[in-house]
Amino acid sequence: MAIIGAVTLNIVQNVANADITVTYSLTGSAFDIASGQPYTEFCQLIGDDTGIAPPEDNTDDSIPSGVLTPLFFSTVVFPNNAPINRVRTKTIPKANLNEDVGTDEIRAVVTLTPVAASTATRESNQVTGSF
Repeated sequence: MAIIGAVTLNIVQNVANADITVTYSLTGSAFDIASGQPYTEFCQLIGDDTGIAPPEDNTDDSIPSGVLTPLFFSTVVFPNNAPINRVRTKTIPKANLNEDVGTDEIRAVVTLTPVAASTATRESNQVTGSF
């Protein structure tokens, strides 16, 4: 299974906007490299409301326009054991980060999902008769 390195989130307020930068690395396992196992990669911002003190509603909030991976991003395949370094940037309205009353807790979440093997099926021609 591939490994996601440390994920770092940086938010810079820019008037009414927020400039978002998320950095991380991806490293494939020996199996991933040998098999060419593809993964779907997804990077998004969340309002972190689980496991914080003081507790809030205990449900993480999605951040509007908070997806940082490109919309039609293709899968990731690891050709060797060198890490693949990612820098994801996006500018969103600062108001989108206002997910709580008072202090807002924002995190970036990176997810790698193995792409399942697909099954190929094809039928032969039909033979009729009284067998």
